[in-house]
Amino acid sequence: MNSNPQTASIFEESLKQTRPLYWVLMVAIGFLYYWALKNVAGLSDPTHFITFTTLMLIHALLHWAGPIVAARRQWLVPYFLMQGALIFTIVYMAPGGGFIYGLYWAMAGEAAMIFADLRAASITIVAYMALSAINFGLQLGWNMLPSLIAYIAPMTFFILVYALMFQRQAKARQQTQALLADLETAHRQLAEYAVQVESLTLGRERERMARELHDTLAQGLAGLILQLEAVDTHLSRGQMERAQKIAVQAMERARSTLSDARHAIDDLRNDHSNIDVEAVLRAEAERFTSATGIACDLDVEITSKIPGPLAEHVLKIVSEGLTNIARHARAKNVDLQVEAHNGLLEMQIRDDGSGFDTNQIGKSGHYGLIGMRERARLAGGTVEALSLPGEGTTLKLRLPL
Repeated sequence: MNSNPQTASIFEESLKQTRPLYWVLMVAIGFLYYWALKNVAGLSDPTHFITFTTLMLIHALLHWAGPIVAARRQWLVPYFLMQGALIFTIVYMAPGGGFIYGLYWAMAGEAAMIFADLRAASITIVAYMALSAINFGLQLGWNMLPSLIAYIAPMTFFILVYALMFQRQAKARQQTQALLADLETAHRQLAEYAVQVESLTLGRERERMARELHDTLAQGLAGLILQLEAVDTHLSRGQMERAQKIAVQAMERARSTLSDARHAIDDLRNDHSNIDVEAVLRAEAERFTSATGIACDLDVEITSKIPGPLAEHVLKIVSEGLTNIARHARAKNVDLQVEAHNGLLEMQIRDDGSGFDTNQIGKSGHYGLIGMRERARLAGGTVEALSLPGEGTTLKLRLPL
């Protein structure tokens, strides 16, 4: 008669909600006690009266303690055995039968409520009905037992149906409470996830804005400084025409940088679906050579379409790579190769400059390579920087298209 602890707890809760039914059963027991005193002559004897009343009181108190017994599952078997013995004795003390047999029906109904297992409840109900038949046969004669069985059988059936319905109701309540608990857990997890998502979103947004500002303002200003330095050099040499040409390019770059900065600050994205990547790369290479005097050999082979968002990442990485060469490499020549075919884009920027220690990436405020790696990661690709001091630098980009 052991049952699952979780199921038992649900039945204990069900019993608390059926406490009004216990009041009804207590009233029924009181009625049966009153009927027995009025109709059974033998109970008028003081000894029989005191014994009968004491047994009925013990039975009623135990009956009222049913929910407490349900909370202590190990007490169930002793409880129902004791109640069976009490009822058998009470009925035996009231010869003539009648309504006093209703004590068996009350206990059968209580078994249907207390047991969390339908099989255990059914066995207890049938045992009480059998005990009532034995009680009846001993008092009124076994020849009347068939008539009693004809009366007991439908009553037993109805009590078993009640037990089945009660079990189903309790299990439905168990499922409902389990669903509510799962729903509460899911709600709590969603709230926690919302906080995490908000934190991650803010972190990603900071990274994105930092990257955008670096790729617009920082790169733009760095390019302007290089161009202005070139203008100053040409002016000091008296090359006015050359200085003027670079000054015009610097003004164009300043306007472009201002436009890009406004887009970054306003958190807007331009439509890059129709970017001519090769044309933009050639313009970028020419501007780089014009501003720095460093020869830039461009080799572009694009046979696969480059989606707009990827094109934006590629152009930003190229711009950052060339800016880093102009500022740090002290190079004389740059090779820029871009290939896009068979669903893969590969880019390589190689210079013959001073090189650097790749372990210093991200230190001393040089965050250009970190930004390029972030862009490549967001696009599902990789950026690799190969360099040694005095041996130049090679930047490799691989992106799936």
